[in-house]
Amino acid sequence: GVGVSVHGHFRVATEKTLFAMPETAIGEYFNRLSRGGYFLPRLSGKLGYYLALTGCRLKGRDVLKAGIATHFVESEKLPALEKDLIALKSPSKDTIADLLNSYHKK
Repeated sequence: GVGVSVHGHFRVATEKTLFAMPETAIGEYFNRLSRGGYFLPRLSGKLGYYLALTGCRLKGRDVLKAGIATHFVESEKLPALEKDLIALKSPSKDTIADLLNSYHKK
């Protein structure tokens, strides 16, 4: 899912989020790296290279700190966020960003 979702304008993580590339642990680099080849090298501090080569997993807030997620929302608030997103009269990047920022927990 990361290969598709990471290119979205907004990416929400919760305390239950797990970013993982388990294929690297068994030596399957090509398939995973071809999908992550754009965003992994762009993570700060060579974190993307580390994740790709080790198969290390990131959880919860670390996904936000790594720059993979754009917002952190507690999982118990996701139903309310979904309801509010659906209720937006004219959704735009700005109105969606404002709504996500109101749920974003620092």
